[in-house]
Amino acid sequence: MLWKKDWLNSNMKSSFIVTSSKQNYKPFRNQPLGELYLSTILEQHFKDQLDVSMIDLRSINPDDAIYHVPERDVYMYSVTTLDYLDTKRIVGEIRQIYPNAKHIAGGPHIEALPEESSKIFDAISLGKGEESIKRMIEDISNSRLKNLYKQEGNIDFSSYPYASRKFLPKSAIAQSGILNGENRDLNGTSVLFSRGCPFQCYFCANQNKGKTIFTPFEVMAEEIAYLKREYGVEALAIKDDNGIPVNKKIAKPYLETIAKAGVKWRGQSRANGISRDFVKLAKESGCVEIAVGIESVSEKVLKNINKKIELEPAKKYLKMLKEEGIDRRLLLITGLPGEPKDIADRTIEFIKETEPSSVLFSILCPLPGTEMYRNPKRFGMKIDYNVPFDCYIPSVGRFDENEKPRQIFEYEEVTPFGKGMSMEEIFKNHAKVQDFLRKNNLIF
Repeated sequence: MLWKKDWLNSNMKSSFIVTSSKQNYKPFRNQPLGELYLSTILEQHFKDQLDVSMIDLRSINPDDAIYHVPERDVYMYSVTTLDYLDTKRIVGEIRQIYPNAKHIAGGPHIEALPEESSKIFDAISLGKGEESIKRMIEDISNSRLKNLYKQEGNIDFSSYPYASRKFLPKSAIAQSGILNGENRDLNGTSVLFSRGCPFQCYFCANQNKGKTIFTPFEVMAEEIAYLKREYGVEALAIKDDNGIPVNKKIAKPYLETIAKAGVKWRGQSRANGISRDFVKLAKESGCVEIAVGIESVSEKVLKNINKKIELEPAKKYLKMLKEEGIDRRLLLITGLPGEPKDIADRTIEFIKETEPSSVLFSILCPLPGTEMYRNPKRFGMKIDYNVPFDCYIPSVGRFDENEKPRQIFEYEEVTPFGKGMSMEEIFKNHAKVQDFLRKNNLIF
């Protein structure tokens, strides 16, 4: 590690900024796990040569955010599309007050739109960031910061610590309401035990596609024990793409590790390919709810979006979850390419037949990083790239029935999948299903 001598003595100060999350109904429900994880890595690597902290602006009015930002040598950001404009604004305001500070960033939005993002930040990181962020800090200390950093290759999670939560107050880490029903009062928090999804759905903005990499099971156990000991955690929201791993060799020790920890949890899983044995094991490990990404009740649409599931096996899986005493949450989207005219009625019938505990119903939002955003003509779409990024809200109308979706795209009159549906029809279908969910108390 190469440091300027004077920086060694002055103790360089760095902070991750977590922006307002104004689009979230409950901004403290999900912790900034990526920022906590990278902060932990920085502190472990640089020790007392770097002061690492976090500036949490969640729930603070963006107009007042600057009054909560102390002076630092380096400000760091993990940027999503919905947070991009908020982040851009706070960077500009900080530059006016602390012009000598450096601003570095990574995250899914940076990954999707690096050229535009590089105009806002002094340096951006693409790919996995564990090593890149260390190099960026070192290069800042030696006045040789580059504009672009990219980390190649796979990650060995055994080389890195689990995320310390000490960078935030306890009140922002654990809270009740993480689970539903009889488990609602349990003290809970969110965790992430794996990275990567082997599937290539065209609507998905997940940049961690490919081989799934898991935290070593002993580290999983240590993290849960730490959360129980320090924060009184009894419940977990597992943020892995597949909370019941698709790989059977991984699934058994993964679920057994959680079982030994003695917590209740919720997560998500694939709709196909999970056997009853692993559903039973999930239940025994403390699983009380599984979210299942069906996306569409049209087999044709599922093919159009490269979802690679079949509806009949999905129905059987949902029935299996119910039989084993696990609540089911459906994840559904309207406005997908090739939808039939009666998609709203079909969706309502599917919900009635499968009897989920709740439904997260979204309207298609072609986020940067998705195949739809990169190649809209492939789907017969026209995207309005002038719509502000903070209008890219898939779950519009979830809590406010008067909230109206913003038109971000429209279909051509004729698409590769047939006649294009108008946005008026899509909005009408969305409202019809959302009204059914609201009347039947199914909205998640």
